[in-house]
Amino acid sequence: MSNRSVLIFGGIFFFTFLLLTPLGVFNSWIPPNIHKGYYAVTTIDAGDDTGYYAFLRSAFFDGDLDFFNERNYAHSEKINPTGYVFNNWQMGQAILFLPFFLIGHVLAHFYQSLGYPVSTDGYSVPYYLSTAVASVTYLFAGLFFVYRTLCVFVQSRVSLLATISIWLASPLVYFSFIRQRMAHTSEFFLSAVLIYIWVRFRQSRKPIHYALMGVILGWLCMTRIINISFFALFAADLLWVYRSDWKTDPTSTIKKFSILAGTLGGFFFITLLPQIYCWYQLNGVPFPPRHMKFAGEGLTGINAGPLLENIYALFFDAKWGLLFSMPLAVLGLLGLFLKEDFSRNLRPGLLAYLSGIFGIILLYPEDSASYGHRHLISALPVFAIGLGILFQRFSSDKLKFLKAGPAIICSVAVLAQYSMLIQYKVLLPYNHPEFTLKAIGSSMDVLFGHPEFLMRSSNFFQILFSGLPESWDYLDGMLLLLFPLSQLMALALTLLLLQKIFKGNGTGFLNSRFFLVNSSGLSLILVIVVAFAAPTKSEAEIEARFNYLEAVQSAESLFKGGQIDSSRMAYMEASRNMPTAWKPYFRVGQTWQSRGNLEEANKYFKMALKFNPENSPALTLLGNNLKRLGNGAEAEKMLRAAIRSWPMNKYAYDSLAHVLATLDRRPEAIRMLKHAISIDPNYGVGHANLAMIYSSLHENEKSLEHLNRAVQLGVQGPVIDRIKALIEGKAKND
Repeated sequence: MSNRSVLIFGGIFFFTFLLLTPLGVFNSWIPPNIHKGYYAVTTIDAGDDTGYYAFLRSAFFDGDLDFFNERNYAHSEKINPTGYVFNNWQMGQAILFLPFFLIGHVLAHFYQSLGYPVSTDGYSVPYYLSTAVASVTYLFAGLFFVYRTLCVFVQSRVSLLATISIWLASPLVYFSFIRQRMAHTSEFFLSAVLIYIWVRFRQSRKPIHYALMGVILGWLCMTRIINISFFALFAADLLWVYRSDWKTDPTSTIKKFSILAGTLGGFFFITLLPQIYCWYQLNGVPFPPRHMKFAGEGLTGINAGPLLENIYALFFDAKWGLLFSMPLAVLGLLGLFLKEDFSRNLRPGLLAYLSGIFGIILLYPEDSASYGHRHLISALPVFAIGLGILFQRFSSDKLKFLKAGPAIICSVAVLAQYSMLIQYKVLLPYNHPEFTLKAIGSSMDVLFGHPEFLMRSSNFFQILFSGLPESWDYLDGMLLLLFPLSQLMALALTLLLLQKIFKGNGTGFLNSRFFLVNSSGLSLILVIVVAFAAPTKSEAEIEARFNYLEAVQSAESLFKGGQIDSSRMAYMEASRNMPTAWKPYFRVGQTWQSRGNLEEANKYFKMALKFNPENSPALTLLGNNLKRLGNGAEAEKMLRAAIRSWPMNKYAYDSLAHVLATLDRRPEAIRMLKHAISIDPNYGVGHANLAMIYSSLHENEKSLEHLNRAVQLGVQGPVIDRIKALIEGKAKND
């Protein structure tokens, strides 16, 4: 890659990182309303994201693969017959992230040694930032591999355009920066490496090269199992490569074919073996049970009518139809059919793979309910090849306006994707039946009517524009200075490493037995790690887990039915079965809260926080109770911790405002209440409380404004009457 291309590529990439990475609301000077959407760099979703991250955190800190005690894990109470918690995901990303995670661990200890309140348990900001850096770095390396692959077929400028645009105009851009802990950037990186190796070694007759492809495919499936569809590429390609040999010497051809296919499959199995063993220990079956369940339902439910409807919806549906949401992928698919000598031999394998991945998407009966067709992210390097071929055809045309066609098409596709991205879960719900067409159609309305939404969330620029404080604390420095500099450094080091790797023909680093020996050794080590981290549980341990689960379910039912004292007893029974589970203690605290026994409630809230110290609801309830018991200073501490843990917790802002007003810090209390109603403009209680404080400051006009809004929202009772009386009394005195 030339110096000019490096500057273009790196500059676009880093600018996009700064523009799209949501930093969250990490200090009180940052208004919470600038954070739009759920995700931030310091949050991990309780579903898939935690499913991947748990492999890394639990193995490193707990020395096990028992995810029962993972905080904010949606499946922590879904117990398998093995006694382990359900986990349908894979460990590949955890292994790729480990070097970065270790740097985060060192950084956490460093901050802690300086006296800052940074935990060293895998749940603090340094760990989240380091894994975010890892995700973006692997994405960057993957794009570089795509570029190098395209350079085999087309001009470098066409390769650069196709590489950048296939990324920015696809769902990958969302998972690049907004939801980094999903495995899609790691998956993309490994897919790009696999395609690069295949393009260079596909005509080789050396088993070592197919062993190499088997290893990379194993890692790819250990990151996301859907990529098993790449077997279709290798099967079709080997048949195509040996098509002429079948007639002349079928016996020898079958032997060669079997050796290469067996080598690829054997090393694939060796690489994937730790994951197979892990699934067996955790789930009782050597495969991901949820995926297999839905796959079985899809295969048994094949019907021509619904299948044709699914095919039509895949390309033309107004929600996420590829023609509208990923037009460059569709163009890339068409480009694979162009009659070019250099791509003709690649076509059978690439189309076989795409048929496989499309087949899985069409037959899989569960809607992924996420941003775009994320299951096609591993196919982006394949679409990029077709896109590059198509753009090369344009660039060779003698008409100047046709030469400009690719750049215009890419610009429109990227802008359309950006319009979808900024509106997803912000202006439009994720399940809007016409999401893509609605988002694209609303682009001008956003541009001219709601320009504040053009920057989706609390990115670097958004926070800078909000006005910097007079002084920074450690979190400001960590997120606004250390994080971008660390990412920039990681990209620079990756670029230097890749330039060194690709020096010459770019295959020397791969054409070595050293890689295979080390890969096999790593698989053996991982099998041993799984054996120690996920031993077979005893009958007593399994029984205790299911007794806990039964007690919790009974307690939940009793609690919802209003049988408070009975539910407390059931929760206590659950905690006796699993003393380290935080939820029963929290629920017991709520039962005492409902009875008005604040001291006893606080006792159990503190026990819950011992095992889940950043649980925002528990911190909020504890802070409220401390406020009611007259301990304002401790209440403020708890409520600020609740806000740090969940910056969109309007109740914590409201409660903190009460504490501050009691401490005669009413201007600050007003700011907290404004934060609460900025999070939820229809929060009537917040408007009523603002009216009360403004009334106490003799600002009757503002008080009346919020009072009227509270009444419109249905707030009633003595508080409203008292505010009205205060305003009317002050008006008479004036």
